[in-house]
Amino acid sequence: MVIGPVTGNQDRVGFFSYVMLERMAAQALTAKDYPAAFKYADRRCRVDPSSAAHCFVLRAEANWKLERKEAAMADLAEALLVDPSDLAANRRMFAWAIDDRRRTAAANLIGRDSNPAVLRLAIEELRQAGYRHWAAYSVFDKHVTGWIAWTTANTVGVSLGTETGTLTSQLEPNPFHPLASTGVQAAAFLVRRPPSRVPQTLTLTCDGEIFRVRRLAPNLPSPPDPPNQACRPTARRSEVTPPTVIVPVYRDVAATLDCFDSLIKSRSPNTTGKRSFRILAIEDASPEPELQRRLSELAARGTIDLLVNETNLGFVGAINRALEHVLAGDVVLLNSDTVVPPDFVERLADVAHSAPDIGTVTPLSNNGDIFSFPLPNNLNPMQSYEGILEIDRTASVANAGVVTDVPSGIGFCLYVTRDCLNAIGALSENFERGYLEDVDLCLRARGKGFRNVCAPSVYIGHHGSKSFQHEKRRLVLRNLEVLDQRFPDYRRECRAFEIADPLRPARAKLDLALTWPSQPSVLILGNGDKFDVAEERARHLRERGERAILLSRARDVVHVRAADGSSPQAVQLNLDTETGSTEAADIITRLNPERVEIFEPNPLPRLIDLIRKLGLPIHPWLTSGILSEAITSLPDDTRLFVPGRIAQAFARARWPERKIVLQDWPTCPMTLDPIHGARRSLAIVPSEPSAASFRLIQALANDLRRCAPSRSIVVAGMTCDDDRLMSCANVFVTGKIAAGEIGDVLAPHNPGWLLTDFDEPAFGHPLIETARRASIPVAYRDRSDGSAKPRKGDLAIPADADEAGLIDAVITWAGLS
Repeated sequence: MVIGPVTGNQDRVGFFSYVMLERMAAQALTAKDYPAAFKYADRRCRVDPSSAAHCFVLRAEANWKLERKEAAMADLAEALLVDPSDLAANRRMFAWAIDDRRRTAAANLIGRDSNPAVLRLAIEELRQAGYRHWAAYSVFDKHVTGWIAWTTANTVGVSLGTETGTLTSQLEPNPFHPLASTGVQAAAFLVRRPPSRVPQTLTLTCDGEIFRVRRLAPNLPSPPDPPNQACRPTARRSEVTPPTVIVPVYRDVAATLDCFDSLIKSRSPNTTGKRSFRILAIEDASPEPELQRRLSELAARGTIDLLVNETNLGFVGAINRALEHVLAGDVVLLNSDTVVPPDFVERLADVAHSAPDIGTVTPLSNNGDIFSFPLPNNLNPMQSYEGILEIDRTASVANAGVVTDVPSGIGFCLYVTRDCLNAIGALSENFERGYLEDVDLCLRARGKGFRNVCAPSVYIGHHGSKSFQHEKRRLVLRNLEVLDQRFPDYRRECRAFEIADPLRPARAKLDLALTWPSQPSVLILGNGDKFDVAEERARHLRERGERAILLSRARDVVHVRAADGSSPQAVQLNLDTETGSTEAADIITRLNPERVEIFEPNPLPRLIDLIRKLGLPIHPWLTSGILSEAITSLPDDTRLFVPGRIAQAFARARWPERKIVLQDWPTCPMTLDPIHGARRSLAIVPSEPSAASFRLIQALANDLRRCAPSRSIVVAGMTCDDDRLMSCANVFVTGKIAAGEIGDVLAPHNPGWLLTDFDEPAFGHPLIETARRASIPVAYRDRSDGSAKPRKGDLAIPADADEAGLIDAVITWAGLS
């Protein structure tokens, strides 16, 4: 159903833009047309640009109204993953959840929701869980205003710490406050802020117990920067004060102690007997007494220097306080959830001082966004201490002397030169604690003429988000708004960097130099549209305990990737030259392959020749209707593997001289729970976007509109031009879909029949194999030439039927004529 007037096909093409999809979903919800609301919201969640939290909330609302509560809760979880602060998602999670998620949503609503009725319910939920006080406030340049609610307290105070002292106000309970109720007292407050170029601190207390502290950004602009000066080192390396490693600490005893233990091990005396770097910990009012005690013991032994904050200042405040105590020498900003290798500071310093214009240096890590190894922008597994040392030792040799320019460094481990610090000053106080202030520092340094670089010869371990955990996403989103205002081109630059991937050669060198798992492997060759089949096969093998290595071809370059995430991940095979072929042979041999399975219909002949020279067993699989010369030229006794009985019959009919081997191809059946009372539609599941499938769907839609104008078509997947196809008033396209989602996505469309495998043959394709097992009648081209009997109610269309014949057969079979 289309919400609102549509005046013509041209209007409908633009009508399904992402903005209109959101609007139409909301209109359908208002009109209580919940299947239509799901349809529009679901497509919005599947198309570009990436969906904001409210898109998943729209789909959640539609799912909830359709009595698909598990799906609705999954959508809310996705919305809160995108933006933990989203008001609509938290309201619905609070209303619908019956477990700990309800309490988490209640806590998220405090301080974000302005509806007194919602806030009273959230406060009551938290009060039953043992909470005693709540607060919300808004910070402005000249004042801070907000409210505090509490259960029992003799005194409730609001104080503002400034550079000249502390302003304190005691609050009296207001029985007429909207949040006041039996057992809960509440009061509003307003604190005026004096002008200041330094941060101020807001503190809320109940009976003298601090329950909320926030560091406020200065409300006066900083003095103008001096004119840019050319970057020049102020002293030779031998005359420079040893670097200081600054580690802010808040929580997590085990991870923090591991960090300091690795730091102490990494520090070696220099030729004068002095330590190679200083360790300065900032205990930022940790809530864990054990952590406080252990840090004090390290400081008492003289192993580390320790600063203790009476109140929590957050990452920025803690780092800036430390910088006030470090007036000379370079610094390293290090997270307390990292594990570092020996001599890492000295090696980062060597890179930092290899050119006078380098300002910051960042190493590789398992969890470091663009600096992540082996997969960039990925949370790779945290290695053991010995594993970290092995990767670091290998990197120090494989990438010795390599320096790569990057848009910015990242503060999990950020080496900053003294020249750079002197030029840019401390971290910006305009960021909420924990994220992106390091990026801001690097971009300000670049504005002063300094370079940000990566040292891929150094590798450290990083757990990630140990201090803030689930708060991370909220903090990132809030701070990203500040960063976008200051550096509006930064995100575009990062996307361009990720596409170009200048760090790939360094990752590949390290990948090649590491010791790879000795477990025998299965090499899986795939390409293009058939790579879905290759990845499905890799999943099957992993479930059986076999190690699968995916080889995907992009033109003449073959990318090598272990399916389990271990090494190799960044290695490539280039067979254009004799040297490249020799290196490729060495790489393949190192993978310890037992056999090679080919899922690419037209594999690179040079790669097949190399595999044959290495004497590896080759298992070609039938995934399409053709076999290239690279496959047919294999010895006559080479077996051809097929993923099902239809593929087996197809192969026997076309290559009777070959030995055909039928192997189990696990596929789950697809259950559809249609919406009762809704008009039944015709579902179509194509294997891939193609011009031929586009034309057939369009022609089928035109014929169906003439003979059954009340019926519609829903395409589960993508087409060559979704918008153009949806200009047919009876067609809707869901967007990109995974095999396991087909049933859930199609159900609200109430499909009565399903058409699949109607274009080029596609054997083993996850979408096609799943669609064949749908719990409703299925039509498909009969690739078995009648030897494989269809299920009762299914339609096996002759494989040689032309487009018009196929369309007539489908319309007649579904009783739509």
